[in-house]
Amino acid sequence: MLAFGRQQAAFSDDFLRFLMDVELTMGQFRALATIRRWGRQSGRELAGRLGVTPGTLVPLVDRLEELGYLRRVPDHDDRRLTWLELTPKSDRLFHRLRGMGAGRLASAISQLVPKDRAELKRLLNRLAEHMEAAAAKEVTA
Repeated sequence: MLAFGRQQAAFSDDFLRFLMDVELTMGQFRALATIRRWGRQSGRELAGRLGVTPGTLVPLVDRLEELGYLRRVPDHDDRRLTWLELTPKSDRLFHRLRGMGAGRLASAISQLVPKDRAELKRLLNRLAEHMEAAAAKEVTA
């Protein structure tokens, strides 16, 4: 975990500058990331995933809609239901975020010998599988 923490710390300053540049709070970013991860969802679903009340979520969603990062979409079958969906502006935000550290990371990985690069890829895929399985269990629980 210490090694993972060192790697994450190398990106933390860039990430914080990124959030300030796009004028998002950590809570707003978490909401966008949650919708990106799980797809469109109702306000109740999003509030549950974020661990907040639906009432707390309303001003956050209002602000994200005002900034153009998400939209409210009425359900065609149930007028009482409104879906929260990401906009193309959010897609660009996440694309920019992915690219932010990609060059630095690619440079560091390129310095590894091929055998170590293959091992790193294998281990990262195993970690992702375990984390995805754990997340899936949390959703169904």
